[in-house]
Amino acid sequence: MTVDSSTEARPASPAPATKIQLVDCDVHPFIPQGVRTLAPYLSRSWRKRIFGHPGELPPQGGLLGGQLTVPSNQIYVNPAGLMRRDAYPEDGGMPGSDPDLVVEQLFEACDVDRAVMFLPQFPGILSLPDPDMAAAIASACNEWLLEQWLQHDSRFRAMMIVAPQDPDAAAAEIDRIGDRPGIVGVHVPMLNILMGERHFYPIYEAAQRHELPIGIHPNGVDGVHQRAAAFAGGNPTYYVEWHTSISQIFQGNVTSLVAHGVFERFPRLKLLAAEGGFAWLADVMWRFDKNWAGLRDEVPWVKRPPSEYILDHVRFTTQPFIEPSRREHLEVMLDIVGAERTLLFSSDYPHWDFDDPGRLLRSLPTGLRARVAAESALELFGDRLL
Repeated sequence: MTVDSSTEARPASPAPATKIQLVDCDVHPFIPQGVRTLAPYLSRSWRKRIFGHPGELPPQGGLLGGQLTVPSNQIYVNPAGLMRRDAYPEDGGMPGSDPDLVVEQLFEACDVDRAVMFLPQFPGILSLPDPDMAAAIASACNEWLLEQWLQHDSRFRAMMIVAPQDPDAAAAEIDRIGDRPGIVGVHVPMLNILMGERHFYPIYEAAQRHELPIGIHPNGVDGVHQRAAAFAGGNPTYYVEWHTSISQIFQGNVTSLVAHGVFERFPRLKLLAAEGGFAWLADVMWRFDKNWAGLRDEVPWVKRPPSEYILDHVRFTTQPFIEPSRREHLEVMLDIVGAERTLLFSSDYPHWDFDDPGRLLRSLPTGLRARVAAESALELFGDRLL
């Protein structure tokens, strides 16, 4: 049955009455058949337009039936595979497509208390030329998450996704479901427009209105498709080069948000930068503070040192974690980036570079472990995690 935009999601079962000690802030569910799986959550007119068929389950054959896909990255391919090999379900589906297996491997095996989900397949909606189609698919993704995951286990939480091409439509989607149980933030796929630009202000205003942090995450189509975020200096050649260079895009967007005064204009807005690294933060904060001291007349709305805005408003996930050969280097870096405030645990399940929480947390200084494991996430997401 097509989900009406006014229909409230069924209430999730009560969360276990235990203290939250471990929050995984970057977990990836997988939509088994892509856009075809989303058909029941699209209107009849959109099903007809996308699939050439108005039925809730479009036929597999035909020119369009079941074959339309959101743009993805078919250029930079990991030769070792993208997924944990033990995360494939017995039915042969993709890792992250079976909620029961995720429950077993994350909640039970790793003692995770809450899992915050970013959709890994659909940031490519930013490449669709029709902003209305992109918004419709984003809305269908959100309804699928609400029904198939948030209703499956009360420990799942979701970053709702919006299509950034049309910021007013994205804001309307935030208003539509931003207060639904289980929604903890807004995933904004990164465009080739830096995020400090006023293009995004309607999204930020809506997110602040609902007390939802903005989330950014590698799109998978970065440097590949038109409208996707670009790499500095041109496109990489190899997957290892592409994967290593992703942090450039995070640096540019965090710098843009501060330089344009977004956190002055929206003082309650928070940003979660997931899977983009954090060690680069040391150099960016030092350079930014030094440059601002001499150039503050250019950006008079930036009233404090840029590093203060970053430490107050931006949070980072641990994966991909830094592993220097000398222990003292790790401890110095964690101190520089204010890890007790800024760093939140993430595993990146079910990807190949999954970080086991027990191993990672043991690598941290003792005084940081509880903060990174759960306390900072509880401060960012608030009661929505309870």
